[in-house]
Amino acid sequence: MASVLVSDVIVDGWSVFLYYTQWTFLLVTLYFGLGSVLSFYGCYQYACKMDKSVGDHGSYIIAPTGESTYDDSIKSSCFNKTHDGREIAGFWGYLFQIMFQTNAGAVMLTDMVFWFILYPFLARNQYQMNFLLIGTHSLNALFIIGDTALNSLRFPWFRISYFMLWTGLFVSVQWIIHANVSIWWPYPFLDLTYPRAPVW
Repeated sequence: MASVLVSDVIVDGWSVFLYYTQWTFLLVTLYFGLGSVLSFYGCYQYACKMDKSVGDHGSYIIAPTGESTYDDSIKSSCFNKTHDGREIAGFWGYLFQIMFQTNAGAVMLTDMVFWFILYPFLARNQYQMNFLLIGTHSLNALFIIGDTALNSLRFPWFRISYFMLWTGLFVSVQWIIHANVSIWWPYPFLDLTYPRAPVW
């Protein structure tokens, strides 16, 4: 995914980040990057745990009452406590879940609007379909749908607010950029100079 994003920037320049699609694609790329790092870390923790359990089969001396053979500093910083026998996620776990919940809404919005509204009615005559255009409007949905099918992350409906905050951030950045620099609007409905501009 990162290679598609880098290729898009090389071919079309930094102006691609004026589009919500690229913001979403960047966030999905960061999400899978963070997921890979956390997965490597989890595998490392599991391997260390297995090594300790293998090493514990030697001689065993019972610790005096009230003392522990393990120091509290050994505990992982990724997990704080347990709840119903499961470890509660730490900062990185919550960040990962927030990124998933933001991506789930943003990816569905961008891909459904592009493939069901923009492309059939507006974009077919304006754009030549190429690998980058198809990739940026398809790969993110395929990866998120696949990830949703394979992971066990929950999506409580109140957390759709993360998606709304992400979209609001995009709109705010667009308005700030266009208030200071005279450039074209990637989405004309955001232009506040039109008489029928939306009242936000």
